[in-house]
Amino acid sequence: MGQLMELLCIEKEAVYRRLRKDVAFSFAEIEQIARHYSISLDHIIENHSMEEILFHLLDYDFFNIPEEQIQYTDLCIKKVSTVKNDPSSELGFAYNTLPLNLVKSREHGQLYLFTLYKWMYQYGKYAKLPPFREINVSEQLLHFNDLYRKAIMQAGYTYYIFDEKIFQCLVNDILYFRKIKYITTEDTEVLKQELFDLLDYIENIAIHGEFETGKKVDLYITQMSIESSYSYISSKEHCCSYVKLVNLNDLFSMNPNSIAPLKGLAQSLKKSSVKISVSGEMERIHYFERQRNIIKTL
Repeated sequence: MGQLMELLCIEKEAVYRRLRKDVAFSFAEIEQIARHYSISLDHIIENHSMEEILFHLLDYDFFNIPEEQIQYTDLCIKKVSTVKNDPSSELGFAYNTLPLNLVKSREHGQLYLFTLYKWMYQYGKYAKLPPFREINVSEQLLHFNDLYRKAIMQAGYTYYIFDEKIFQCLVNDILYFRKIKYITTEDTEVLKQELFDLLDYIENIAIHGEFETGKKVDLYITQMSIESSYSYISSKEHCCSYVKLVNLNDLFSMNPNSIAPLKGLAQSLKKSSVKISVSGEMERIHYFERQRNIIKTL
């Protein structure tokens, strides 16, 4: 009460009238309160109809993480971790790029770093890009990736829809950076081996239809191009959706109404996809054989 009196420069009775809803807060007062308590005005004025779902840009700096970004990432991971309490929780991923949540940042460290390096090259605010081998990822970022990977593998059900060209595009990126001499032949060989290891890991998931946690996962390969990657997390305690804007920068919403449209897109995409997890053995064998042949070109 006293804080509002001081903040808005109004009398005690005037505050009471606003709290009792006898008098509405003016927009200027709402703006002042929101700024003082670091509350997003988007959430205050948001209309939760299907037509007005607000998305927020997750504009990360992966090599110079500010404190507020650390706190926000930690909060998101805690929310995602709640899926383990809900057997009906569902995670859906439709990707045209390699999903980082499948990359083991410790075992596939150079591959994880290369993804961040590409972001650094395209969108980072750097006057001169250092060579790939001089780049280091903070222990904190690796820790966050580990926690997120472990969290999503606790969901009741997860599915991935892969664009057929995911590995081809990644190989093209690596070849480009080698051509412009940002990565060396030795770097390329390490990335090549890690890609083979990652492919073995994904194939093992597809064969058994489950993560190492025992939770069910399906893998689909679409015959159509995925124009933009998107994903959603749905559980009784937490709902959120992501639409990839550029490289690693996502549009993000915690509005439950944002999930239905993405689910609809994914179901439509499945119609032009082949399921290669558990069933579809012949298609699975041919798919992974094609990807290995692509990686061999490095």
